Amino acid sequence: MERILRLAFALAAVAAVGHPAFAADKLNLAISQKGFWDSVAAYFAIERGYTKEEGLDVSYSWTSGGSETVQAVATRSVDMAIGTGFVGVIAAYSKGVPVRIIATHAAGAPEIFWYVRADSPVKSMADLAGKTLAYSRPGSTTHTVAIIVARKLNPPPKLISTGGVPATRTQVMSGQIDAGWSTPPFVLDLVRKGEARIVFRGAEVKELATQTIRVSVASANALKTKRDVVRRIVKSYDDALRWMYGKPDESTAKSTSTALSGRLLSSINARRIGVSAGLSRAFSTELWQGNVLMYPRSRASRRSLMLRRADAVV
Repeated sequence: MERILRLAFALAAVAAVGHPAFAADKLNLAISQKGFWDSVAAYFAIERGYTKEEGLDVSYSWTSGGSETVQAVATRSVDMAIGTGFVGVIAAYSKGVPVRIIATHAAGAPEIFWYVRADSPVKSMADLAGKTLAYSRPGSTTHTVAIIVARKLNPPPKLISTGGVPATRTQVMSGQIDAGWSTPPFVLDLVRKGEARIVFRGAEVKELATQTIRVSVASANALKTKRDVVRRIVKSYDDALRWMYGKPDESTAKSTSTALSGRLLSSINARRIGVSAGLSRAFSTELWQGNVLMYPRSRASRRSLMLRRADAVV
């Protein structure tokens, strides 16, 4: 009888506690350029609990984009990276770096702009001939834009890697370089105060308007061993995007200390995917693991995207 009572108490204790919780799958994530509108979706996915809803325990770090981001994935410091330059990934892959594209991130570069000090003689893109022109890191979006601009000018400007927005701002305002790069709302305080001037925007580089410019990547090992985990982080990223565009006032206010303007939001929202040409079928099949838009404008398109994005990593 005593043994039966002990067993009954043990069963009752198990029932009270319930089933043991399953451990969340861990994922290390690199996010390019802290505070940028397109990359902050990954941060919101974590902050708002969308990753937890997918059973993920995500740790993250910020990078300056381009080669720095790809290097973090290539060395397995992280499993996956959000929003890095497409050209840099292609260059790394062609050299045998074990990196795979799992989603396209953005087309064109309409939000990026280049600026100079207010007392600079540079008034337009054409005036940058023979000057110094900044970009973040090799293989980044800003690097791609800078290369195209340089080809248009004679003599071409000297291209200089300046890292992130804060470091670039310091170098411009201290006179170390002629033109620096940024994205709203950063540096707009200097423009408003008349201390800096915008000389051209990424939207002026028409060659990139319909081209995939940034992508999200995973290490070949992570994609092989954590394929379902990668699929779920893409899903949580979608959930964050849906919230951001569903509640633009709240999301833009939280993305930076200064809220983005409605006009800028509309500009970002109007982006479209671009298909990057020039890759062989075999090359593309191995490299590309999915094909995902940053976010389309219409509700119908968003619904279609939501249905297929979760299956983008195949």
